[in-house]
Amino acid sequence: MIGRLLTGGVMAMAGGYLVGVAHSSYRHYYNRYAADEDLRQRGSIQEVFVVGETKKPGRGKK
Repeated sequence: MIGRLLTGGVMAMAGGYLVGVAHSSYRHYYNRYAADEDLRQRGSIQEVFVVGETKKPGRGKK
């Protein structure tokens, strides 16, 4: 009974530690390699701009 409780506690602490390490690593590399626009972004995306032109479908000269 006590062994199972102790094992469960150790497993919970190890899981919390691994989650913390993963979160810290992700945040570190995101801040290091993200573009400046991504770093300024807070919250959800509000507006999307399409840059460039698309070709109109149709036939060329024959």
